[in-house]
Amino acid sequence: MKRVKTGSLAALALAAALAAGCISPAMFKKGAYAMDDWETWTGWNDAYGSHEVAPDGVYYRLTERQDDTRDMASDGYSPGLILSRELLGANWTLDLEADFKIPPGQVKRFSYGIWEGGDSSRPSIGNASAVLKVMAQRQNGPRPQDDALLVFYLPGGKPFSLPVKTRVLRFQRAGNFFSVFYSLNRKKFLPVFRLDARAVANVPSQKFFIGGFAGGDPEGAYARLTSLKINGEETLR
Repeated sequence: MKRVKTGSLAALALAAALAAGCISPAMFKKGAYAMDDWETWTGWNDAYGSHEVAPDGVYYRLTERQDDTRDMASDGYSPGLILSRELLGANWTLDLEADFKIPPGQVKRFSYGIWEGGDSSRPSIGNASAVLKVMAQRQNGPRPQDDALLVFYLPGGKPFSLPVKTRVLRFQRAGNFFSVFYSLNRKKFLPVFRLDARAVANVPSQKFFIGGFAGGDPEGAYARLTSLKINGEETLR
């Protein structure tokens, strides 16, 4: 795990880590979009997935045979890059705007949302320390009808299908209650579900995360995060 915190001591630690080649410099590139408060969980052998901070957003790109449900390589698939951002407190609202390019063909998906689990644990879907995942998957392939946006929670939640043209996806926590809403126009938000998750009351870590899966050649598939607001405050620009 690579983690950055603000402050002079953190700056010195970051400089040392960069000098040692432990942290990807791209994660801390300044400009229209900044990611100083994010964590990078690299893929297997520092491969399988990549990201780029660009003037028009934060790009996450897939690599063939990466799998966001694994923490070890097996069956020809390997853990891929995960980007995450720590969330604080038991009351917050997170609004995400993102664009996706997912060509048809073999299965490709981006998984993103809220991960609740062990401190300093890799926030993969399959990590055993996870107590709750409230998440979305934007996917395509292998069939035309598989071009979809699904929202659900794990363990035990059934998937809800949302319009692929959803503009804003809102994740909200109020104590032990987690809710998801969506908006097609940034103004009117429609509820998807509300979950009573008392098991998270003493969970040490909660994160927003994004990862992905590609069964074959991802053909240039990417997610572009254009806005991430936490309690109304923009964190990307």
